Amino acid sequence: MPGLTTDQLETFQREGLLCIPDFLTPDQTTQLVSHAKELLAQCDLSKHPRTQFKTDDNDHIGDAYFFDSSDKISFFFDTDAFDDSGNLKFPLDKAINKIGHGLHIHDAVFHDVTFDQRVKDIARSLQYVDPKVLQSMLIFKQPTSQEESERDNAVPPHTDATFLYTTPQSAIGFWFALEDCTIENGCLSYSPATHLTHDITKRFVKIEQGRKGCGFVKVDGEEKPDDGEYKLVPCKAGSLVLIHNSVLHKSEKNRSDKSRYAYAFHVIDGTAKYDELNWLQVPPTSKNGTEFTKLYHEN
Repeated sequence: MPGLTTDQLETFQREGLLCIPDFLTPDQTTQLVSHAKELLAQCDLSKHPRTQFKTDDNDHIGDAYFFDSSDKISFFFDTDAFDDSGNLKFPLDKAINKIGHGLHIHDAVFHDVTFDQRVKDIARSLQYVDPKVLQSMLIFKQPTSQEESERDNAVPPHTDATFLYTTPQSAIGFWFALEDCTIENGCLSYSPATHLTHDITKRFVKIEQGRKGCGFVKVDGEEKPDDGEYKLVPCKAGSLVLIHNSVLHKSEKNRSDKSRYAYAFHVIDGTAKYDELNWLQVPPTSKNGTEFTKLYHEN
């Protein structure tokens, strides 16, 4: 099977990000969006701890619901989902930021996307020896209505190695646009070649084995200012975006009336050491949980 072309490999290695249009067909994206909406409808607020997903440096998340989501289908709310009294400010299906992190394990529809033969071929093109899948998720940038100025759903600049640290670094993100991603609804952007110029200087880790949640800690590495110009990655539904573990990337708020649904998962190489301080462990109760699904062995 072909995997990535020589030009695509060179672009990914040079830029740290590669967008492959038309990886999924229009029929597939329509089916996946419809199924995502079915999953949104399954969220039972009466049984939910109302966990919000935050990635800012000053935020600490890590309640039991968050940790346990590593191999389950769990729901996480936007930071602006609730008012000061704890009541939803939006319809339930417009208040959820993410569903994760075990869709590839428990959901047949997203399992098939994850373990598509072409995904395996890409991993082989990138020289993965024993690729393992983790942290699968649906990511929702909910639209802004006429009554709102904007939603609080920007994602700040970050690297994936900050969250999925291996030695040597091996994580790669497979990010699928399920709807058209535009400048207005918060498409991805990245700082080209920062995987070659910027060290990993912080990590998102369990604090006291998770008893105090998770937080960011500094690690050895030369800190450089994030002053490069970010390149926007608008793309059509069906596009696959490959994201290097150490390239800086982000997305802005959705300021449009159009939603932006995406499905993403990560692959690490089983030949690398997966760090026990990473928030995501499978099983979630394990100190060094690395029971991740092997990409090449799954049909």
